[in-house]
This record gives sequence, structure tokens and C-alpha cells, in this order.
Amino acid sequence: MLATPALAQTAAPSDAAVAKHNCPKPDEFPGTLATDRQRQTWQKEYTAYSDCMKKFIGEQKALAEPYLKAYNAAIDEYNATIKVFNEQIEKAKAAK
Repeated sequence: MLATPALAQTAAPSDAAVAKHNCPKPDEFPGTLATDRQRQTWQKEYTAYSDCMKKFIGEQKALAEPYLKAYNAAIDEYNATIKVFNEQIEKAKAAK
């Protein structure tokens, strides 16, 4: 009788555990009828939002990087192992 090992799995994080940005979005673009002051204020809000989002995205990418490396390493190991097993199976079939 063959024993099969349990699959190594980790639970996916819940939506509550996933970080969300807190970057305030600017209001709609004020348009051509807006005053210079309104356009300048909007431009500052737009720049702040853009900078905040870029920072958040960079931080999240840095947090995800070790997991992506582990994911890719596991896939590479799996593919290499399955290839070896398949080659062994084919050799055994040919030897019959």
C-alpha cells in the first residue's frame, strides 16, 4: 500500500488581512472654466495621490517578492521532478 503525503497548503489571506491603500483621490478635473487656484489645488491633490499610490504599490511589491520567489521555486522543482518521474516511467515501459 502506498502512502501519499498531505499536500502542503497555506490558507489564503482574508480580504480583511489584505492591505488597502489610504490614498485620497482628487476630485474630478476642474475643467477649463475653473480658476487658476482651483486647477493648482487639483494638481496638488493629483500629485499627492499619484505619489501615495506609487509608494503603496512599491511597498506591496516588496512584501510579495519573497512569496513570488517561493512560488516560482516550487513550480520549478515540481516541473523538474515530474520530468524525472515521467522519464523513469517511460524507461520502465520500454524495458518490458
